[in-house]
Amino acid sequence: MRKLSAFFALSSFILMLFPAGLLCQEGDITGTWVGKTYVPEQGENGLTLNIEKVEGEYKVTVSDDFGMVPGVEASDVSYEDGTLSFNFNIFDGYQDMTVWITLEVSGNKMSGYWETADGMRDSIEMEKK
Repeated sequence: MRKLSAFFALSSFILMLFPAGLLCQEGDITGTWVGKTYVPEQGENGLTLNIEKVEGEYKVTVSDDFGMVPGVEASDVSYEDGTLSFNFNIFDGYQDMTVWITLEVSGNKMSGYWETADGMRDSIEMEKK
């Protein structure tokens, strides 16, 4: 009888922990995400991210409506605790520059910002297609 009681107590404890474990798992961010940002002196710019998971690592390809970023593969991609971050290099017509992006993922939406070393920065809003 004691073994049966211990079994039920342990089973109940494990079943209580199971939903908590599911909540800790991060959602699937793979797919195509579209959104907009504002680029100083140029205006509103559409942004597209294609996110794949290859051998356990995320791969992000970035493109924009202006054509400044024509399918550039991002570097230093990280997705931890609901935050996606990466960077990529572009040529702005005068010089090469690095753009860092940080996005908070919430379901099928992402929001965050981009910034450059010279202090330019603006918000980004994206939605999964």
